[in-house]
Amino acid sequence: MPSLPTTSLDQAYHALLKRGRLSTDISQASLIKRLSAIQHGLDADTAASPTGLYIHGSVGTGKSYLASLFTSTLPSHISRRRAHFHEFMLDVHSRLHVARSSSSGYGSSDPLPVIGRQIHAESKVLCFDEFQVTDIADAMILQRLMGAFWSAGGVMVATSNREPDKLYEDGLNRELFLPFIAMLKYRCETWALGGSQDYRLLGRDAAEQGQEVFFTNPAEYRASLDAATKGQKLEPVEVPVMMGRKLLVNGIPNSDEEGKLTVSSTFTELCEAKLGAADYHALCRKARTIYLDGLRRFRLSELDFVRRFITLIDLAYESGTRVVISSNVTIDEAFAEIVDNERQRLMKKQGGLKMIVKKGGGSSSSMMSTFVSDDTEWSATGLAEASLATGGAGETDVGFAIGRAVSRLHEMGSSMYGRLD
Repeated sequence: MPSLPTTSLDQAYHALLKRGRLSTDISQASLIKRLSAIQHGLDADTAASPTGLYIHGSVGTGKSYLASLFTSTLPSHISRRRAHFHEFMLDVHSRLHVARSSSSGYGSSDPLPVIGRQIHAESKVLCFDEFQVTDIADAMILQRLMGAFWSAGGVMVATSNREPDKLYEDGLNRELFLPFIAMLKYRCETWALGGSQDYRLLGRDAAEQGQEVFFTNPAEYRASLDAATKGQKLEPVEVPVMMGRKLLVNGIPNSDEEGKLTVSSTFTELCEAKLGAADYHALCRKARTIYLDGLRRFRLSELDFVRRFITLIDLAYESGTRVVISSNVTIDEAFAEIVDNERQRLMKKQGGLKMIVKKGGGSSSSMMSTFVSDDTEWSATGLAEASLATGGAGETDVGFAIGRAVSRLHEMGSSMYGRLD
């Protein structure tokens, strides 16, 4: 079989290797080859759409970075959309709201297939970061929505910490979601990205040093905020949120980037208030840096606060927004109670399995020990296969997401944060 022509993705990947921006990694190289085949299929003069790809694996192994590289190097004539899955579903719910408010343009009682075809008309390729399903509303939407997108010839590339068969695990009425999983596996090849090294936690050389993003010393945090604002007084700013809502924060315009803000808020204001992905998405699109004061040790009763915090970090990461945190405990201590409870729950569930600490576990930034049992791992690379499944899919995914948030916070301290070059 003749080899495929070199794609823009191939060229970009090898240029990054040559400049030392990426390290040689067999698993990543294999994924690049598969993504390049998709690029070639999209660019070929054929009516058939290539099979998409659903990429899952540990945190920090390069899934999001390589998916972004794939999207950014697609030929210009191929329409595409790169989005965090939270962001995409917010858009879908907004379109549904409009459709249900007015029947014009929707010649059907079910607007979802129409919306799916609209999305395809806008973007032949959908590339999602952190594909996850945690509530019944999204679970019930996806089959009809994505079925229409795929039937119209759309291609999806997605990253996730979960393999397809574990999506929406322990969710309410999960049996109704299973047909979507079957459809997903038919339309997208499942690709397990090997490796467990979290590249975000590797030591950075002097050229890559950015700024400190996690403080346990209040005076140092204040000094960082003063330096970022150049001593200017922060003023109340209204951030527009979807459907006419507004979020009020304190901020000042960023002197280096017109239209962007440096925002200062508290954990109580942003993560204990009844805010959601729509608020965080709007805030992160507007802010270049968010200073967040008041992180602490989370109690088991505060999983809603943890979810909001993780959603904020995820959407900040997708937008290239840096989050700087002040805490009265270290990052590993903040989540220790939740991690320990999950460890004990699984030990009880699996008949007292033996837990050990992996040699060399944790990280130089003191971000969490690594615990291993048969097929379960908690670590700074992402609580792999962990579950908080006492209350449905929403709690199940918190286990995966804690490690992802920790890893992404670490990367936010790099001067290379948010760059693909």
